[in-house]
Amino acid sequence: MSTWNRLATGAILATCVLALLALAAGSAAAQEPGPAGAIDEAALPQEGAAVASVLPIQGRLTDESGVPLNGTYTVHASLYPSSGISTPLCTDTDGVAVDQGLFEMSINGCSSSVLDGKQLFLGIAVGSDMEMTPRQPIYAVPYAWSLRPGAIISGSTSSAIVHIENWDPSARGLRAYAMSESGTNYGVVGASRSPDGYGGYFYNNAGGDGVRGEGWFGVYGEGTSAGMRGQSTNGYGVYGLGSNGIGVGGATLATNHNYGFYTTDNLYSLNIHLLGAEMQVVQNGGETLLESGDVVAFSGMGAPLEAGGQPVIQVESVDAANSTAVAGVVYSRYNVAALAATAEALPAAITPEGAAAPGDFLLVVVRGPVQVKASALAGALAAGDLVSSAGITGFAAKSAEVTASGVPSTLPGTVLGKALEPLADGEARIYIYVTLQ
Repeated sequence: MSTWNRLATGAILATCVLALLALAAGSAAAQEPGPAGAIDEAALPQEGAAVASVLPIQGRLTDESGVPLNGTYTVHASLYPSSGISTPLCTDTDGVAVDQGLFEMSINGCSSSVLDGKQLFLGIAVGSDMEMTPRQPIYAVPYAWSLRPGAIISGSTSSAIVHIENWDPSARGLRAYAMSESGTNYGVVGASRSPDGYGGYFYNNAGGDGVRGEGWFGVYGEGTSAGMRGQSTNGYGVYGLGSNGIGVGGATLATNHNYGFYTTDNLYSLNIHLLGAEMQVVQNGGETLLESGDVVAFSGMGAPLEAGGQPVIQVESVDAANSTAVAGVVYSRYNVAALAATAEALPAAITPEGAAAPGDFLLVVVRGPVQVKASALAGALAAGDLVSSAGITGFAAKSAEVTASGVPSTLPGTVLGKALEPLADGEARIYIYVTLQ
């Protein structure tokens, strides 16, 4: 009945791609008016509305002799992923007015998964005729080509080359996914070639987070000088929250391990400034179990944890009163695998529950507040009294006094710390402040 005039191809394809560009850029593409009634009025853009997924098509219909047609015809327009696949990705059928062969119509409702920048082919059928062949490839027009996957948008400007704004209260300004479930891939990559520049710069001038990360590493940084740098005018330069492990982890590849964490400023730590304590990783070098609250003494040095490393301090339970070998108070067992583990492979429990068997590792409080097994065997304890090891294995008691030249004192090197709570009689767990002397 009718044939597709190949001379009209350029106009049709340019119009289709201009529509694609309008969708991507959020602006309408100008078109010359066609025959009245050719465009579905419901598909026309409304003021303030989001740009619709409408692909305008212009063409020219003739009969088999090349004579332009007039009248109203049913036109089927379809988009395909190739020139040979029979199932269309998107299709539309309109009754269009044809004037001297010229007509306009549109394909409505194509999803973003169809209009994603990949090569598409346009197929046209009129009435009950078979679809015309060959299908017409949709080529890019200038600038629309820069929106294809893998495109490079390059320029020189003091402002942003790409600027994105989304004003919805739960909006995302930019979303990017690396979809492969294997390999070293990145959702977003940023880089700077200037020594004074930043690979990525984020700020929040309303009091929120400049950067927030979630994952095994909330935020991970590597650098030749510093792995991570943060700056804040009125908050935290860097803040880390670990729901099941480490808030902020630091490591260095230097063989001397200097420095996993380095600061030129004063250091604030809960275990120093509030109700916490400084602890030492040691090994149970004795023959009995060690549990939380036990007073321990130095017993020697064990093998290094790594080749060329420092020997490990060993401790054992104290069984003598006023021992000069007193080392501190047991806080908990310690999973020594955490020392050598990478941040990707931390043990499930860094401080497991239960007693430390001979050869196990543990944390011993060497300075600060801790609960200790205490006895009033050597006398009642009051807050501030000096505390040493007791004659009961693993217990603390009031320090023994000696008098020299009429001045009372304690035996040198025996003081474990000072009592923070009273103990009138018997045995109990009380808080003391460990301060070895």
